[in-house]
Order: sequence, then C-alpha cells, then structure tokens
Amino acid sequence: MAQPTSIIVAPKPDSNSDLVLPPQPQGSPTPSPTPKPTTIQANAGTSPLIFGTNLGLFNSGDQFISSTETQNLMQQMHIKIVRVPTRQSNSDAVNLAAAQAIKKIGAVAIVSLRGAQNPSVTQVMTDNTRMINVMNQVFGNSTVYYEFGNEDDLNGVNVTEYTDRWNALVPQLKKLALNGVFIGPVNYQYSPNYLTTFLKNANPRPDAVSWHEYTCSYKWDAARCMSGIDNWTKHINGVRQVMQTTLGTELPMMITEWNYAPDQLIQSNGMGFADGKLTNQTFMSQWTSKALQTLIDNHIFASMQYSATNTAIPMVSSGNTITQQGAIFQSTYEQAIGNS
Repeated sequence: MAQPTSIIVAPKPDSNSDLVLPPQPQGSPTPSPTPKPTTIQANAGTSPLIFGTNLGLFNSGDQFISSTETQNLMQQMHIKIVRVPTRQSNSDAVNLAAAQAIKKIGAVAIVSLRGAQNPSVTQVMTDNTRMINVMNQVFGNSTVYYEFGNEDDLNGVNVTEYTDRWNALVPQLKKLALNGVFIGPVNYQYSPNYLTTFLKNANPRPDAVSWHEYTCSYKWDAARCMSGIDNWTKHINGVRQVMQTTLGTELPMMITEWNYAPDQLIQSNGMGFADGKLTNQTFMSQWTSKALQTLIDNHIFASMQYSATNTAIPMVSSGNTITQQGAIFQSTYEQAIGNS
C-alpha cells in the first residue's frame, strides 16, 4: 500500500542528513569494536548495536571529537555503534578524529557514504574513497558498516537510479574496504515498494537493509508522538515480509536515524522549539523507553538515535551532562544487556 504523503521540513545543514516528518494522519491539520564474524546474524536476541547514535559532525568543532568528557559520557551510556556522515566540507583530519574517538569509546563505526544524489560519479567515488581510507587506517580488519547514500529517495532519486548507482559503485567500494559491511537503501521512511525493487535488482545484494523512523512534528501533542512509535512495529514487520517475499530470507535490519520529532533537530541554535515535550522529563523518559523497547522487542539488529551532540535532542548536553534521553538510553541498556 502506498504511504501517505509526508510533510517535508527544511534539511539540516547538509544534504547528506535530511529529515522529514512522518506521515500525517488522515484528516488531521497540517503542522505549519568487535571483529566481523563470518556472517552477521539477523534478529538473534537483543543486539547491543540497538544502542547507537549519530554524529552531527557539521565541522571540526563537533563536541564528540573536541571533548574527552563527552567521549567518556558516551562510553558510560554504553554507546555501541556510532554513525558518521560523509561531508565534503570535512577534512580527512576531522574524519580521522571522529573515527579515533569512536574506537576509543569501544564502539563500532557505521559510515553514511555518498550515494546517488550527486550526479558526479567521480566526486562520489572521491569522497567515499577518502572516508573508507580513514576507516581502514583506524579500524584495520575490524568490521566497519557502510550505508550507501542517505535518504536519496527524499532528495529526488528514484529506485532505478539508486540501484544503478549501487550496482556500479558498491563492487568498487567493497574492494577498498578492508572489512566492510554494505547497507542500503537508507530510505527516509518505511518504503516497501522502493525496498522491493532495490532488493530484486541490487547486485551485489546488500548485507543489511536500513531506513529511518520518526513519530511526529514538535507541533503535535504528546499522545500522538507516543502512539507514533506503534507504527515502527508495523514497518519492521513489513520490511520482514518484503525480504521473505523477495529474497526468501531475512537480512539484518538497521534503523539508522530515529527520534521523536525531526523538526526539533533542524534548529541552527541547537535549542529547539518550546513544544512542552522537549524539556518535559516525563515525556522524554516515557517516549525514549517505549522507542528502545520497541526496537528490542522487534529484534532490530542495529539502530542509531539522532544525535549524540550538537542538536536540540542530544544524548550529551553542551555542558557535558547526560540528558534525560541519554539517561534512559543507559538504564535500558543495563536492563537489557548488562552493565559491562
């Protein structure tokens, strides 16, 4: 079934990290470091990689790479996988600092490579080669996950264009990555038709599939933001069905961006809107607990909250304290996995 039209909000400061709102309910008003095993296991118990986060990495001043205290707090919260954007504006030194900090806290790296948005294949290969070389330098033969593109469908790339670019470039990228696991199609929302066509035609087949999940606009009430998490279970089951129908098997699933309201995350001042939810500890606790439990119950292989720092919904505040969302993240990990 075709998805309702989504409400697109302004992107974050790089086309590699666009955010959109989830589908609006019908009739509602429009809101103004472990080595890679031989195979990665899909849906086997509770994966520690559910407990991941994104870096903004908008520039060299990113808090994660500039603050040892921030790194220590992320290790305390049991961050197990960290997603890094490929930004053409960032130097190799910035990317190297990010990779070294990820390794320092004992996490796995997942890199959002450039995909099909840029018409220049040469530029895409140049940017991706730079990033893979940095990861090889830091992680050697340990596993690094690579997503091909980021929300290319949101940015006007149809599934045929995306798949053709995947088929042309991923074989070359696989040769460069010492121990790379390659993931697609990185849709901005659950998109069964896009995923079906991609899986039927992708060569090589992806090692895992990924997409993004948000629940509401900051303008929506708290109850609707809470109930929006229920759609995640429907989407996860839908992805499983697509894989079984198309491939006859299941690949690991990654939700590589999630949070409650994407339009809270795009504020350049990093403060967000006063929506009655962002600073409401009860709401943030309940919403984050339900989100994480939903990912655990549905046996997602890996997921990444958006974001660690430098946005309105961070895990670590600009003053280097663990936020309410970060505290729930830590306590849920310790309940589900342990305190090691």
